[in-house]
This record gives sequence, C-alpha cells and structure tokens, in this order.
Amino acid sequence: MKAFSTYLLLFVMGVFLFCSPVQAQNNKAIIIGISQYSDPDMNCLAYADEDVRTFFSMLTNYAGYHPSDIVLMLNHEATKQRIMDAIKDMVRQSQKKPLDHVIFMFAGHGLPPNIKSNTTNSFLAPYDARIAEFYKEYGGDGSLVNNETFINKAWLSRQLSSLKAKEIVLILDSCYSGARNFGELFAENLGFKVDFAGGSGGQRGVVVVQKKNTADVNQARIAFLASSNENQPSAEYPELKHGALSYCIFEYINTVRKNTDEADTSDITVSGMYANVTKLFDQVEVRGVSLSYRHQPVLFPIPSYDTITGMKFVSVKGNKKPRIKTGIIEIISDPGGAEVSVDGVNAGKLSNCSLELTEGKHMISLFLRETNYMYSFMVDIKDGQHKREKISLRGALAVEAFSDKPSQQLPRLKVYVDDQGVGGAGLKIKDLVAGTHTLKVIAENIAKKRQIEIRPTSPLLVRYKIIREASPLPSGKDDNNISNVGF
Repeated sequence: MKAFSTYLLLFVMGVFLFCSPVQAQNNKAIIIGISQYSDPDMNCLAYADEDVRTFFSMLTNYAGYHPSDIVLMLNHEATKQRIMDAIKDMVRQSQKKPLDHVIFMFAGHGLPPNIKSNTTNSFLAPYDARIAEFYKEYGGDGSLVNNETFINKAWLSRQLSSLKAKEIVLILDSCYSGARNFGELFAENLGFKVDFAGGSGGQRGVVVVQKKNTADVNQARIAFLASSNENQPSAEYPELKHGALSYCIFEYINTVRKNTDEADTSDITVSGMYANVTKLFDQVEVRGVSLSYRHQPVLFPIPSYDTITGMKFVSVKGNKKPRIKTGIIEIISDPGGAEVSVDGVNAGKLSNCSLELTEGKHMISLFLRETNYMYSFMVDIKDGQHKREKISLRGALAVEAFSDKPSQQLPRLKVYVDDQGVGGAGLKIKDLVAGTHTLKVIAENIAKKRQIEIRPTSPLLVRYKIIREASPLPSGKDDNNISNVGF
C-alpha cells in the first residue's frame, strides 16, 4: 500500500466550441477531488483535492465559468452514489439540450498497482471505496476482478459517450492511464478502434484511431490526454505540490496568461497544450530525474490528430499589464553618494546611479546628508531614451580682508572651514561641497566664526574689515603703536 499512496488520478473531460458571440455557451462541469479516504487500508493523498480546487479557481476566474455551472465535490462529499448521480444528471441534461462545454475532473486514487487494468472493470476510487473488495473474488482463473465500491470503467465510458456535446477534452492523470485501457472502451462506444501510438516531437505519444466502418459516428471532436501509457504509474510529487500532469497543465495555463494582455483572452489549443506538456515532462526534474523518465503523456485524438489540432483546450484571460513606456536616466554627481528622490519619494539609491522612469516629467532631488544640502532638477523622460545628467554639487568660496585705514598693514589671517585650515586672506576655494559649513577666521588670536551656505551656481565672497583699536595705556606710559585687532 505504500506505493499506492503515491499514485494520483486526475481525470478531466471538457468540451470547447466555436459559437456565435451573441449566444451564451451552455457550459457544465463536474469536479471531484479526494485526498481523504474512509478506508483505513487506503492511504490519503496530499494534493488531489488541492489540484481540483486549483482547477476550479482557474475555470471560474480565468476561463469564464460561473460557479453555478460546476458541481464541486471534495473528499467526504464524493461518494460513489453522488458521483454517479451527478454524471447521469449531466448526461440527461445534454440529451435534452446539447452542451457546448463539459468538464469532468476526478483527482484521487485509481487502481492499486497489483491490479492490472486489463483484468478489471473497476476504475476510479470514490471516497467510500474499499480496496479489500478486490481480493475477495480474485481467484487467478483469468476472469475479471470486480470491486463494486469503485466507479466501473465500462459504465463510465458508456455514460461519457452518451454525452451530447460538440467538443470533448478528456484528461486522465492516473496510473496506467494509457489509451489502450479506458480509452479503448471509450473509442469503441463511439465507433472507433485504436490502431497504434507513435509520432515524434510535438506528436510524440499520439495514438492513431480509425473508424471501424463507414457508418455515422459521434461527430464530437475528442482529445483524450493521459499522463502515462498503460504500463506506467503516475505520481504526485511533494516538490511540485501537484500530480505531474496537472502541474504541467497549470504551468502552461499560467504561462499563457503571463504573455496575454489583461484586456485580452487567449485560446489554448489541444495541440499547444500537449506540445507544452510533453516539453515540461522533459524539462522538469524531481530528485534529479525528469518527469518523463518515470512516465510519458499520451494523446488520443478522435476522429484524427489533424481534426483536433486547432481545437480549444480552454480560453483564459490574460494578466499581462500593458507595457509601460519608460526611459533611463543616469545621474552622475560630484561628489557622489547623494540620496536620490523622484517626485518626492526616496528612490533607495545614491548617486551615481541609473533609474528607469515612466515617460513624462519627473522632479529629481539629490540630498547631501553630511552638508544638509538639497538640489532638485526636472527631467523629461522619453520612451526608450537613455539620458545622462551630470550634476556638480560643489561651489566656490572666497575670503578677503581689508582695513578702514588703507595705509595700515593688515594682520595675517588664518581661515578654517569645518575646523580644517584652508589658507589665509585672499583665499579662493572653487570645489567646496555644497551645503552648510562653518567658517572661522583668526587674526592675531581674535577669532570670528559663522555658518555659511555654499551653492554650485552662486560663489560666496566673505569680506572681513580689520579694525585696529588703540590699547588702553597704563598710567604714565606712552602709546608705542600697540593696538588691538577688531573685525
């Protein structure tokens, strides 16, 4: 039973058609997912019910289905009687009014690995199935092994072949699900026989079917997609969180949506789906080996591959956002490291950097935190354009000294910017970083300090007037030209 616990059965049948745009489609679906089984001898499945919920969400959100068009049964709801009643009710509805689009999906256990599909008519395990029933009647005499607690293969094929629908897509993700098993019964009821499987590339694993006679047969276009041939098991994978076939189907649907504008709808064809499923089976690896190493998908087309090639698998709404027109602005500043904001929002980058901005005008702001300086400028972005803006964040400072007495000799000045000595009177600095600085000037031990603002386009000139003041004389002393300096 350990091996049995890894097998996932996913069975989907859908009908898709071309119809007048003014006529609403008559779409119905039965979707069944069973991860929990009441039989203690049947291991539960990890992802069967979630596969069904995922597909249900895709149909109702992407593919135009209304929830009222879908019968959803999960776990304990999916008893044998309820499943059979739902299928028979759908058949009756289709015979009164032909259906356009029918989906039947079953995700759960199929046959156990030690019961070969050609030895039994039992097929799908409902919630209340009892696996021990197989062994009560098994005598090894070549007769069919029956288990009345399972959905019967012959009964199901008769019911589905009685559906009145225009196009049918049948997907079976289960152990030993190849066309020569259930597919042969289904084809037989429709007046066809299985010939052989072959093909390469996009048609690898395509089964050829032929009419048994020239009598009129069901005119529905049918595509039956199986996850494996009749001798291969199928599995669900913790790494994928899905069964193999359902994972590949979902991946391709999501890929199509990503490449379709959100205002549009894309038709996924049967041939497109099958080609991409086989591609993903080859490319996706689990535990170091590809999915196709364990089992390969099979396509069973009726009446022929050419007939069903352009047939819709499903139509889905896109989620690709309209292309936003953008351009690149490269911001080079001296010095670099300024915080960059766009339209008042911090861009999370420092100059020198590149930004991709939408087409139009934007306010770019550069902030030098060390000197508390903000510089803003406007850019006009064009679609596909790469612009480069070079911004100087440096300005000029000049310091001069003069006396109220032109004939008087000026004392020597020492000039400091932010406590760093930079020169004396007549000083000119051309590349001082813009922003707030502290300017200090010392003359004969007299200091003057002030805050200055440096701007790239506005040189700052600071002029100090030197005033000599006579020193107070002690009593009886002469003034020997000793004086104090003042600014």
